[in-house]
This record gives sequence, structure tokens and C-alpha cells, in this order.
Amino acid sequence: MKLSSRGRGCCVAGSRERGPPPRSPFVHQLRFSPLEKAKIAFMTLTLFPIRLFLAAFLMLLAWPFAFIASMGSDEQELEKPLSWWRKIVDILLKAIMRTMWLAGGFHWINVKGRRALPTEAAILTVAPHSSYFDAIPVTMTFASIVMKAESKDIPVWGTLIKYIRPVFVSRSDQDSRRKTVEEIKRRAQSDGKWPQIMIFPEGTCTNRSCLITFKPGAFIPGVPVQPVVLRYPNKLDTITWTWQGPGALEILWLTLCQFHNSVEIEFLPVYTPSEEERKNPVLYANNVRRVMAE
Repeated sequence: MKLSSRGRGCCVAGSRERGPPPRSPFVHQLRFSPLEKAKIAFMTLTLFPIRLFLAAFLMLLAWPFAFIASMGSDEQELEKPLSWWRKIVDILLKAIMRTMWLAGGFHWINVKGRRALPTEAAILTVAPHSSYFDAIPVTMTFASIVMKAESKDIPVWGTLIKYIRPVFVSRSDQDSRRKTVEEIKRRAQSDGKWPQIMIFPEGTCTNRSCLITFKPGAFIPGVPVQPVVLRYPNKLDTITWTWQGPGALEILWLTLCQFHNSVEIEFLPVYTPSEEERKNPVLYANNVRRVMAE
């Protein structure tokens, strides 16, 4: 394992070979050959507007289903098994979202391993977190996520977010961090009554050169978690969106200009904490991170 203190916090990379120090995980640079520039120009005039239109249309198509299914739902109802009509809505929304990713060039999604049941692992820890395209596993599973409260006010997208019953974090509430941890703990210890919670424990986007320090929020409940590894094995990395590099709109444009975009989602075996790890969330987080780095 290679350890580095560069960037924000300790950085773990999954290689046992000695080599040069890892580059900063918060920098992403793109360089295009003349041929790649010509391809992007051609796709910008042809496929890009079609894909952008289809993605917008499919999100609008999903909105009324999510809106109707979210109306009148209360906490007691959420802890009951899904009704037959809610299951149908789930299937329809997953199909619409999968079609949206297909329109964006993600023609197939390579899934490895088996997703654990909520009773086996209430929390899914996903890393590396490197892009808003990391929403792909969220739309595949409809697991709850931790998001800033302002997200629910975004037109169309906010309704889709509220449908999966996220744990909202409010920047204006000084006590928000404690409330968020308490809510995660309550849901995680509900014995499968709530949907699984999908958490990106790095807390920010990197370039996937390593795993930065995991925040302990997902590990404070002391329950088993299922680590999930994300990979984008593309020759040209237009996916990464981090502190220093292409902006959000540029990443969207460049990615939609690629004929095909690859993504791999690997569900690792459920990690059951030891008694020591239950008492020490930081230790628990570090050990899960090492498993994922490998």
C-alpha cells in the first residue's frame, strides 16, 4: 500500500509496487491530440445536441412519476414494505434513468459482485468519488443518499432526489452534522425497514489516483457496510470533475461527445466490524478504505 499526505488528508493507493509519489488527487488535466479535437468538433455538431435533448426529455419524463409517488408519504409509510404501485414506479423510474445513461453513451454498465440486502448491510460505502456521473449507481439502486438540503429545491432534479428519501444536510444549521449522523444511525439500525443508504465517505471529488481519508459518518453506527468500488476505464478521462480542472459544463459536453463511456461498479463482500472498530469509527473507516484501495 502507498501512503501519501499530499492533498487533503492521507491518500491510499492500491498498489504494492514502489514508484513515484502519487499526483495530487485534486488536479485533473486533459490534453487532446489533433485527431481527438477533430472528433470532439464533429460530435459537437452531430451527436451532442441529440444526447442533450434526450437526457433532458427523459428527466422530464421521470418527474411526474417521482412527484406522484412522493406525495403524501410519511415516515411510518416508508418503514412498511413497498406497495404494489410503488414497486411499479420504482421499475419505471429505473428504466427511464437507465435509458438516460444509455443516451449519454453509457451503453452498458459492468457490474461485478452482488449487492447485499438491506438486512445484510444497511450502508453502501462508494469510492472513489470523482464526478456527478457517480449518480449512476444511485439511479440503479435507488438507495438513499446524503445530500445538502439545497438540492431538493432544484427544479425537476430536486423531485427525483426527494423520491429516494435522502438524508439532508443543512449548511445553515450549525447542528446539522450531529443531526445527520443521528439520522444515519437511526436508519442503519432499523433492521432493513429503511432503504439502504449510499454514502461517498471521501466527501469530495478526486481524480481517482488514490482514496483520500474517509469521513467517519458512515461508520459511526457500527453496523456492517458493503464497500462499492467505482471505475471509469476510458482511454480519455472526460468524467473526472475536481478542484483544479475542467468545470461541470465542460465535463458534461466532453463526455456526451464521446461515442462510448465505460463504467464499472464492483460490490465487494460485506465488511463486518470488529468490536474495536465499532468503538472506533475512525479505525473502522481506515480499515474499510484499505480494503477498497486493494
